[in-house]
Amino acid sequence: MSIPIQQFINEAVNEKREKKEITSWHISKLGSCLRGIYYERLGVKPDKEFDDRTLRVFSVGKMFESWLIDKIKDKVKIEEQVRVEDKKLGVSGYADFVAEVDGVKKVYEVKSKHSRSFWYMKKRGKPQRQHEYQLWTYLYLLGIDRGSLIYLSKDDLAILEYPVLLADEKLKGEVMTEIKLLNEAWKKKDPSLLPLYEDKDWRSKYCRYHSYCKKEQKLNL
Repeated sequence: MSIPIQQFINEAVNEKREKKEITSWHISKLGSCLRGIYYERLGVKPDKEFDDRTLRVFSVGKMFESWLIDKIKDKVKIEEQVRVEDKKLGVSGYADFVAEVDGVKKVYEVKSKHSRSFWYMKKRGKPQRQHEYQLWTYLYLLGIDRGSLIYLSKDDLAILEYPVLLADEKLKGEVMTEIKLLNEAWKKKDPSLLPLYEDKDWRSKYCRYHSYCKKEQKLNL
């Protein structure tokens, strides 16, 4: 008789979490499908639940990110999981960590990637835009001038680091436009004010409410 190791792992990643009412826009979701963000806050059931493999991928990513932060805090004094919230903007979240080096504070956000995605990003020479949205919002709410996106390759522990500046006016405009759209749609109870992306768009591909959204759109035509 063998030990059902895969079963044990699947049970671990499927541990039930307390489902809480969403009362603000999660900063980590900015830059993704806005209608999906809206429907998630509304409490709509997603097109499908996360399967075991997806949950395992999420779990592995968190393990690598926690491992990296542990190594950093062995060398540098940091503040982890810094809560940020702005009730006027209706947004909230947690910055991975804030470090102070030579008297200068910086906000850091850590993301893990499989090697193919990691090296493709290096070739492009720039980070994912939605991650810049996330970090810029943390900078804005914490009143800190600069931060860094840290990408960790899960295959070989290689690192990519990209700076994000509070003074980036283009980034500010994009983030504030999204937040304004979300708040307007929520106030008017009208998700049609938010963009509907084509099926081939990555925001549709990774949105758990895309099929629901398309059905709703047909009903309202």
